[in-house]
Amino acid sequence: MDKKEFHRQKGEVERSEAKHKALKLKSSLFPGGSTVYDAFTALVQPLYEKRKDEWLYLLMYDLVRREKEGVISLEALSKNDEFVTIVTKAIILAQQNHQKEKLEALRNIVLNSTEWLSKGEPIFDWGHKFLMIVDQISPLHILLLKTFQNPAKAIQEKKARFEERTGFNNADVFFKLHPELKSRSALAKQCWRELYNFGFVGTDKFFEMKDAEDMKYMHTHDQFVPQTTDFGNKFLNMIEYSK
Repeated sequence: MDKKEFHRQKGEVERSEAKHKALKLKSSLFPGGSTVYDAFTALVQPLYEKRKDEWLYLLMYDLVRREKEGVISLEALSKNDEFVTIVTKAIILAQQNHQKEKLEALRNIVLNSTEWLSKGEPIFDWGHKFLMIVDQISPLHILLLKTFQNPAKAIQEKKARFEERTGFNNADVFFKLHPELKSRSALAKQCWRELYNFGFVGTDKFFEMKDAEDMKYMHTHDQFVPQTTDFGNKFLNMIEYSK
């Protein structure tokens, strides 16, 4: 056996041994062994790619439409480092999420960033920050924020009625509009506190408001007070779809 053939066979043996070790590792980690591992990866990987493809299709549909309307230039955007970073991060986050509200928010941040970037106006810091926040929050956070940006409008749309009394806190209003979520009151309270920590709402109180400083956030049966800050409104504008 010449030296060349020896090294070829040695390489095949080493590759075979490496494959065997990998299979043994699969078998030890997964009940059912490599068959279960292969079946699982065969299921998850296409779903992961499918999620990305569906999200990208909807994004590209709107980007192409906007280019035809003369609002943006895809060629210019493709050479814009800020846009490439924003869309790359959004794609990664979209693959990691399944909730419709978050997927729409991610897509809309990209779409709304394009018009600013096309004009050479600074939006990267906003876009990047809001992408990271969308990854951290849930649809419940978004529902709370949208409700209290204009609670009077939300009440009108729901045709909700409030009795005459001194005042209502945010929880009173929210669960009147969404009684099906009342069993999740502890979670809603935590989500509200997180929105406050983001700087999206003006008070950290979701239930009782007793301090004089909090009284300006109280609602009455004929006056429902917006709770969102300018920063919160900016976030909502960025995650809203604009035609």
